[in-house]
Amino acid sequence: MPSYRLTLSYDGTAFAGSQIQPGQRTVQGELESALRRLGGREFRTTFAGRTDRGVHAFGQVVMVNVPEWRATAGDLERALGARLPGDVAARQVADSDPAFNPRFDAVWREYRYWIVRGLASPFLGRYAWLLRDGADAARMNEAASILLGTHDFASFVGGGEGVPWSERSTRRHGTTRTLLRCAVRHLELTPGPGRDTDAAALEFRIAADGFLPRMVRNIAGALVEVGQGRQEPAWIGEILAARDRRQGSEVAPAHGLTLWRVGFPGDALVDE
Repeated sequence: MPSYRLTLSYDGTAFAGSQIQPGQRTVQGELESALRRLGGREFRTTFAGRTDRGVHAFGQVVMVNVPEWRATAGDLERALGARLPGDVAARQVADSDPAFNPRFDAVWREYRYWIVRGLASPFLGRYAWLLRDGADAARMNEAASILLGTHDFASFVGGGEGVPWSERSTRRHGTTRTLLRCAVRHLELTPGPGRDTDAAALEFRIAADGFLPRMVRNIAGALVEVGQGRQEPAWIGEILAARDRRQGSEVAPAHGLTLWRVGFPGDALVDE
């Protein structure tokens, strides 16, 4: 059975998230609609990870079986390019082992979060958290380093799953995850047409063996509080130890977050 691994990029602004939902516009829904127009029937796709409403992706990975497809993976890539809407792109399509499951075979995922100071931009405003006041990267990195390694991240879990009596705590891994990368760096971004200077931004990069609901956005919000001097770096350790979301920070807005890469066995987590 012809099986394919797709690497998707999408602008999450107009989506209710990646996962298909009745009556909502979703990335999975648009992809399966395009496949249906190619194959004449319903298709099931498997995504490496779920992104929330407004969250973007550069390297989402998807698996699909298309037994009716008799051409090459490159032909499928071009066919999808002609049928997907402008805010979704299958930027790479490759032949795949039918047993490949991007959700369960992934060994790490990397997200990136953009923060820009005081820039009113209709372009970057879709992809970055625009702050009136800046944030100090050194303070943020001092705080971020506390989170590296294996911890119980209950204080950073949203959706009501970060409280002591949550059902999440009874699951196999509960709220424990291992962070492989958690750091902030300076980045120059081009705001868009009409500006001849780049915007000074901060890029928060985080990679882990798995993530919990709103975990990255909650961590980003906490780091900004530290970076703006409203909290000391050690505060991150205090709320981590509390294991209770009610002791945590504000949540960072969804539109600054991008699922950057998904790693599988043999993939190295290297800088790009």
